[in-house]
Amino acid sequence: MAQLNYADIEIRIDDPLAISIEQKIDNLQFNPTRNEQYTIFRVPWYIREMNKNFYEPRIVSIGPYHWNRPHLKTMERQKLHSLRKLRNENPDVTVNMYLRELRELEIAARRCYCERIDMNSDEFVTMLFLDSIFIIQVVVHWTYRNDDGEDIVYDIPWNVPLIKSDLLMLENQIPFFVLEKVFQLYSTRDEGSSCSNPSNDDTSSEESEHEKASLFNLLVEFLVHGNDNFPIPGPDNKYDHLLHFYYDCYMSMQGLPELKPRIKCELISPRMIPCVTELKEAGIAFEKADSKSILDAKFSNGVLKIPYVAFEENTRPRIMNLLAFEQCSRRQKQRPLTSYAVLMDCIINTPKDVLILQKGGIFENKLAGEEEAAMFFNQLRYGVYLDYEEHHYAGLFGEVKKHCKSKWKKYKAKLCRDYFGNPWLILSLFAAVLMLFLTAIQSYYTVLGYYKTPH
Repeated sequence: MAQLNYADIEIRIDDPLAISIEQKIDNLQFNPTRNEQYTIFRVPWYIREMNKNFYEPRIVSIGPYHWNRPHLKTMERQKLHSLRKLRNENPDVTVNMYLRELRELEIAARRCYCERIDMNSDEFVTMLFLDSIFIIQVVVHWTYRNDDGEDIVYDIPWNVPLIKSDLLMLENQIPFFVLEKVFQLYSTRDEGSSCSNPSNDDTSSEESEHEKASLFNLLVEFLVHGNDNFPIPGPDNKYDHLLHFYYDCYMSMQGLPELKPRIKCELISPRMIPCVTELKEAGIAFEKADSKSILDAKFSNGVLKIPYVAFEENTRPRIMNLLAFEQCSRRQKQRPLTSYAVLMDCIINTPKDVLILQKGGIFENKLAGEEEAAMFFNQLRYGVYLDYEEHHYAGLFGEVKKHCKSKWKKYKAKLCRDYFGNPWLILSLFAAVLMLFLTAIQSYYTVLGYYKTPH
């Protein structure tokens, strides 16, 4: 049997396989050599599977990734209610005007997603329209506490925290420029419309303030209500989506304190440091840092100062999605939140570690218990990338490791722990030393009397 020589086979342009490959190439969303880049990503499957509650919406779908999910369809009806309310509030801007603007943004919006969107043009534009209107109505309702009987969903106490949490998930986003365009049309008023009801001065005044409110102000009020330290971004800032907006505001509030560089005598900074329990055994004490920034952890003279942090149920998905954004974004090079996650994952291994930090006033655990808190911190670092030579706490890690290598400090810590940690042991040691001293004095005088006595 003659051997088949593949080099002699010529693939014709009309070969069905060749046609199929050509079609796949033509169907790519955009040319990767162009300037457009993805801005809305998917969390890797193996990370998402660890806990879907952190990355998948629980009550409302925003964007195409979780569109048309059965358990999220209830809120789709609420989106239509939001549209009806908008139409009643501003009849000067028709649905057709919104759609005309959004169709012009469709191609740019599709290019923002890292996965191919299997939705036709009408479905995709409708999704962008309804999702934008829903977000705007949520933040407006929250700011002005409008109660017209149609927004029953907001009167259920647990809905708003769940909605807020879903809006800040990496996979649950629409492009920010779409939201800005819809808000621009939404806030458009005919010059005489605000004065159409002169008999009601209060209503006119409220509408006037409503018109003046910027999208940024409304979003800050909704996302961080009650936090006066939260900065309002300038209008020139460019954001990819709502999570990006929140990330920039959150990190601006936290600040990025300057830390010491890694110890020069060490060629390689340690990738990890021991947990709280082991660090205490090495003579390291823990104190609450006098700082409002969770990033401002410092180590000096055997004391690791960590800023106070409180964790509750809705804190976990927010932190995990901020980390996911930081990992995906090409703009975030320092990755300070990832550094913080690595630090907390290192020092918290067991419920005992959590308990020690709680007693020190460093950590307030509002989760089910110390074990659940420890489990959460143990998976913070899973799947994240960090440059261990240049990260935010490289210097701190080096100093802690150097301290742990000191044998004298270990012996000193063991002495304090074994003999000075219990008041009864301290009393026993004091009594033993006193007894030894008295015995020595007695022996001294006995010997002295012996030599002075004439023989």
